[in-house]
Amino acid sequence: MASRGSEFEASSSEGTEEDRLVRYGTSMFGGRPTFTLVRRETDGGGEWTLHELLPREQAEARRDRLERDGRSLSITPVEDLVSDIAGDDLLSKLDGWTWDEWAGAKVARLDPTRVRALQDVVREAIEGTPGDSSEVLTGGAGFVFLPETAGVRLAVAFRGVKPIQRIDRMRSLARGVARMSDEECYYWYAKCRSPSSPNGEKALRVLLTDHIE
Repeated sequence: MASRGSEFEASSSEGTEEDRLVRYGTSMFGGRPTFTLVRRETDGGGEWTLHELLPREQAEARRDRLERDGRSLSITPVEDLVSDIAGDDLLSKLDGWTWDEWAGAKVARLDPTRVRALQDVVREAIEGTPGDSSEVLTGGAGFVFLPETAGVRLAVAFRGVKPIQRIDRMRSLARGVARMSDEECYYWYAKCRSPSSPNGEKALRVLLTDHIE
């Protein structure tokens, strides 16, 4: 694996610095990606893990708020999220950003059954985003960085589908999330992760699957 420095060099195909700064469409953090989706292979098929990327202090503060309300949040250094997959390509795949003070706040990990149920909504959400999304949609291991809007939509789907057992309910929730506007997705993601709204995920599932007997 290539050695890690404090500054990752962008590949020549990524264009100018100005191009790179606007690739992911977010301004709060200088245009850098704010989510990453990782695919790994298991004996039963592929699994997906979605993380929201935050400055480490913000991630730790969010974890502390949740823990005060009896909930948990797993946070991991950004480099560690993808180092076992990226191999020698790690530096180029990290898009030139400095990540040493950043962490990934885990949204959810989905098993192969839920991966299959959400395949369409994930494909639609990441279509046209920077990077090669095919590596997280097909067999094998891979990862892709996501703009905030795509990441928030997937976060709603991942959090909502996690405890569902029936395939028809999983697919119903996926279709419902796919139909949501960006504003609705932001609303439900905030509601699902808020310590003051412990029933946010349940309300989302009722909204999108209660018509199924």
